[in-house]
Amino acid sequence: MTFYQELQLNQAGSKSLLKNSKTMKEKLYHAFVYMVKIAVTMVFCFAFVTASSIVLGKDNSIVGVVVLLCVMVFRNADLGIHTVHSTWLLALFFVIMTVCPHLANQLSPLPALLINIAALAVLILFGCHNPFMFNQSTLVLGYLLLYVYDVSGKGYMLRIAGMAAGAAITCLVFYRNHKNRDYKRNMKAVIEEFDLSSSRTKWQLCQILCVHRNHRRNRRGIIGTIRLAGFFVCMKT
Repeated sequence: MTFYQELQLNQAGSKSLLKNSKTMKEKLYHAFVYMVKIAVTMVFCFAFVTASSIVLGKDNSIVGVVVLLCVMVFRNADLGIHTVHSTWLLALFFVIMTVCPHLANQLSPLPALLINIAALAVLILFGCHNPFMFNQSTLVLGYLLLYVYDVSGKGYMLRIAGMAAGAAITCLVFYRNHKNRDYKRNMKAVIEEFDLSSSRTKWQLCQILCVHRNHRRNRRGIIGTIRLAGFFVCMKT
């Protein structure tokens, strides 16, 4: 395995190499590659978010964070259904994250509540069909970031442009990396498997309701948690 190939490994792959190293020299080499990977990732993330802030304005720097999270996560993670269907769903998720948080911020509490619940329902029911993928860490995180850091006027027009570009990049990367994989399920199967008696559906409903409830209770306090969660999502990739 070349130096570049080892840089492409995810966290689990890098740790596996470290664990299975036979000599101290080999272990130090793999540790060095892993540290280089972390440094390169952090530099790239900083540069990407900085560039998005310059292009879209400082009030839209959060768009760079959301797009970066989605690209880094969904280049490896999947939605558990056919790649073409998943790609269309990812595009839909970007539409939801662009429109619904802004709309909810413009409405009175009750309509905003309904908008947020409906949006989170689509993100979690279709994006988190396989809980072990932890896609909720990315999708819900992105939604909350855009909800908390809302913009208006020209800033929102730039946000739409940035999210559209981000959707295109994420979908292209996702399709390229998953087009040769076979999946048994499609969107229809996801709908048919919705069952109030199943543990998965109960977990999904809990995510939808609990996330919104906790967010409404402490909107400012959640910002620190969001940033920390975003850091760990990046590190997992």
